[in-house]
Amino acid sequence: MGAKPKAQTVGFRYSFDIHGALAKAIDGLLQIRASGKVAWSGNATSSQSISINAPNLFGGDKGEGGIQGQFDLMMGDEAQPLNTRLAAALGGGQVPNFRGFAGFFYSGLVTSINPYPKKWETLSYRRMAGWDGPVWYPETCAIDLAGGQVRAMNPAHILYETYTNRENGRGLDRSMLDDAAWRAAALKLYNEGFGLCIGWKRSQGTLADFRDQICEHIGAYCGPDRNTGLITLKLIRDDYNVADLPLFDEESGLLSIEDDETGSAVQAPSQLYVEFVDAITGKKDRARAVNPAIAQVQGGPSSETKSYPAIPTGDLAARVVQRDMRVKASNLRKYKVKLDRRAANIGPADPFRIRSLKRGIAEVVVRAGRIEDGTLVNGTITITCLQDVFGLPSSSFVVVPPSGYVPPDRTPYAPSVRRLMEVPYRELAGLIDQANLELVDVTAAWAASLAARPSGLSLSYSLLTRPGTTGAFADRGTADWCPTALLVAALPASSGPNVVTVTTALDLDQVAVGQAALLDDEIVRVDAINLTTNQVTLARGCADTVPALHAAGARIWFYDGFEGADETEYTSGVTIQAKLLTNTSEGQLAEGLAPSDSLTLAGRQGRPYPPGQFKISGVYYPASVVGDVTISWVGRDRLTQADQLIDTTFGGVGPEAGVTYSARLLRVSDGAVLYSQAGLTGTSTTLAITYEGAVTVELWAVRGGVESYQRQRHTFNRYLPLLAPTGLTASYLGV
Repeated sequence: MGAKPKAQTVGFRYSFDIHGALAKAIDGLLQIRASGKVAWSGNATSSQSISINAPNLFGGDKGEGGIQGQFDLMMGDEAQPLNTRLAAALGGGQVPNFRGFAGFFYSGLVTSINPYPKKWETLSYRRMAGWDGPVWYPETCAIDLAGGQVRAMNPAHILYETYTNRENGRGLDRSMLDDAAWRAAALKLYNEGFGLCIGWKRSQGTLADFRDQICEHIGAYCGPDRNTGLITLKLIRDDYNVADLPLFDEESGLLSIEDDETGSAVQAPSQLYVEFVDAITGKKDRARAVNPAIAQVQGGPSSETKSYPAIPTGDLAARVVQRDMRVKASNLRKYKVKLDRRAANIGPADPFRIRSLKRGIAEVVVRAGRIEDGTLVNGTITITCLQDVFGLPSSSFVVVPPSGYVPPDRTPYAPSVRRLMEVPYRELAGLIDQANLELVDVTAAWAASLAARPSGLSLSYSLLTRPGTTGAFADRGTADWCPTALLVAALPASSGPNVVTVTTALDLDQVAVGQAALLDDEIVRVDAINLTTNQVTLARGCADTVPALHAAGARIWFYDGFEGADETEYTSGVTIQAKLLTNTSEGQLAEGLAPSDSLTLAGRQGRPYPPGQFKISGVYYPASVVGDVTISWVGRDRLTQADQLIDTTFGGVGPEAGVTYSARLLRVSDGAVLYSQAGLTGTSTTLAITYEGAVTVELWAVRGGVESYQRQRHTFNRYLPLLAPTGLTASYLGV
């Protein structure tokens, strides 16, 4: 505060023009993120200009800025016109329309202070766009999950495009796919709500690897059918009647069983985790299933983790982890069997039955894996197969319920507990050197703010002010939250010190002995504090204030060092408005969400201090007085006291040159002035009146026609003395 320092550059805002590609084709754009934070959300399904208005995404100018500008979404259709803003950024001339892929052009703010932009991400989806020809089986293509928040695609359609798309897939003719089998699988997946969110890039592997990854997600075989030669899709599901499956034994085609391996519970995990990427947040998450029986056999828990990056929701991940745990926990037996030509129709993933009474193998349902056809001379068919989990009783396992963990709320909320105060001379004296302090005009005024943190993750707040009620608010800097509490019981006007008990305290551990506090409008000094009992000892009527009555629930602000300062110099009589914008790691409260507070300045710092040790008939704050009303006091001097916290009981200081005192008696019933005096230069006076009843006495300082910021004031009952008969001792009506 005081003389305004020369403006300094503390950082820069950085604006970029960015031209980028999103994908070959998309149906819509849902979110634009940067550094994991959402800058824009919606559902843009056509070429359009999107206004991004998140300048405080990374903390605003007090942190690392944000994103604010125009984002032109270009869907890349054949009729896409030239983007004039992009053409201008590229220097004009021959600029293409950039058709054939979904892209964007952004121009605007990308960061502040930090010259390194954050990593951008876009959340888009494609289901109906970009097909090589008409959309195959469109009725089942789109699968919405999480109440419509996730726009997933049917895995059958993902695989279908892998085979048929001539630009991004193998380019096979659609007639080479077994349409009936594919439709049956697509309908099954659609009814299961088994939608996936994944994209393929050439750098990530071959199309065969991508196909196998999708099949692993959904539990399926995708490849040639041994009977028709067409590409088929088979889902591994509990969709058969055991009695209808072909049976092979020594009398019906089973030639031999070469291998017989049994899974071990010792090797199976008792806990299985499935890792997936939440499509809503873009963050990795896990679902878990447990089998207590395996843990008991192993003598303790063991775990295994599988990654399914295309699973977009926790609900679907929970279903998949249950599926996989059932397989892990079933101790499935593996066989390598040799069959005669009666097994020619068995294809990969097909279920069938085997039985070998001479080996003690009862009827078992297995799934075909690797199939070797043999030679023309030897027509033996060798099948490596695995006992089918659906042919067994369901294993018992428990899915651990959600932990109940709720991420901390980092949303910036407006501080509801706050106030403005005019800065006293005592604060100026602690901030401005003596030479500059002497140059401050007595009519000058400054404002400050006090606020309690609205949430545990609120880091600070920015103070915005403006004079009057119109015009833009100006940023006056960042301030810390102020420790504060409420009085448990009423506190009367008293010379003090007083011990008070407080409640609903915030940040009380930051309060130090000797600092100033503001109780309503009275400045007090903290002489002791007990954090265990929440008791604080207060010295009363410090600086330019006097002791006053405070009701139960009155708020005390331990403001010393925790106020937000507006260093702009105003003039007495000016009304200012202020807004407090909370800062968190998530960003800054939008100015439009912050309420506005007003304060009319009174030139407080230039006013003389009111007197101390205010006594009536030699007593601090009596309930009644008999006879003449005599008041006494000691001087106070703002210049001499400077930044010292002198309470009302301290001895005389000063007074400041040119200071006189005024006093008056008021009748409580109607406020009429019964007696008044002005220009007093001593430290006592008698206010002689004949009125008997409730009265109020006031005492204040005056210098050059300017009165003290507050007045000493007390209300009591005044009684006339009762005269005694001649020769008898006078008696008085008691207090």
